[in-house]
Amino acid sequence: MNKKVLVTVAALSLATSVGFASPLNDFSKGNVAVDVSVRPSNDLKVSDNGTFDGKNSWEYGVTAGLGNKLAVQYKNYNPLSKDYSDGDNVINGKLDTQEFNVLYKLDKNFTAFTGVNQVKSIYRVNGRDFTGDTKSNWQVGITGQTDLSDKLVGYATISAGEDTNAYKLGLGYAIDKNLDFDVFYGQNKYNKVKYNSDVALLAGSTDADYTVKGFGYGVTYKF
Repeated sequence: MNKKVLVTVAALSLATSVGFASPLNDFSKGNVAVDVSVRPSNDLKVSDNGTFDGKNSWEYGVTAGLGNKLAVQYKNYNPLSKDYSDGDNVINGKLDTQEFNVLYKLDKNFTAFTGVNQVKSIYRVNGRDFTGDTKSNWQVGITGQTDLSDKLVGYATISAGEDTNAYKLGLGYAIDKNLDFDVFYGQNKYNKVKYNSDVALLAGSTDADYTVKGFGYGVTYKF
């Protein structure tokens, strides 16, 4: 199994923690938004070793208002790669990602946030799982949104940390007062994500940089 194949496997695991439906904009105590979205086979890139296809992957999130302009948020995304073969091995992978954020509403249109995103590479070679170390990154970011019509909202999010950065542009359409439909384009980057030690020895590397970008869509239920 050569280095390029191993690096490719890790690349196919990549995902973004950003990609959820239109943001909760009312942080009154007790207000909750549940997000479910999917990214079709977005482009995945690992360091300088190429760009690869992934499978459709689901994302989930919950945002809960605390009052006093504060909210807490959890996001989860575990994208899967397609199966690839180097002639001798059948390989697929995924990336486990989680986010834990605290949000503060600056005004009607802008929300700042900070928190931790965690990334872990997992992939399978001929049925055997290899799991890398969890990479944790502090991040800060801001989301802006504006009403484009009675039912249409435009929004943008940007975030950054020492080994991570992301942006997202989206449109949310209110199907009814509690349900929004969302389409978006986003890109996320995670740097210095470590391989499983066994794979690192074979590949001659202990970490890699990952990027994912492309379109997605989803729904947000607010109650």
